[in-house]
Amino acid sequence: MSHEKIELSVPPDVEEHGGAEILRLFICNGALTLSMQRAFEQPDMWGRLLAELAMQVAQVYAQETEMSAGEALAELRVALEAGLDRVSFEPPPIN
Repeated sequence: MSHEKIELSVPPDVEEHGGAEILRLFICNGALTLSMQRAFEQPDMWGRLLAELAMQVAQVYAQETEMSAGEALAELRVALEAGLDRVSFEPPPIN
């Protein structure tokens, strides 16, 4: 059984200037798995990072599909809000 790991390359500006990896995401067995470090003093910076990520994802969809960046961003926003609405920090009930 193959356990191939497909990784992206480091961005060129990081190769040139250095940087700190703060988040690594993979899809494994159909589920998201990640490693990360907190990296920022306040969580609002993660919100800014997520917004920048959403814009860049939307641009990739605009380049690689018939969808515009605005359409992709709108779909991302709906899915993000729906996902955040389902978040619970309460432990699941014991049956």
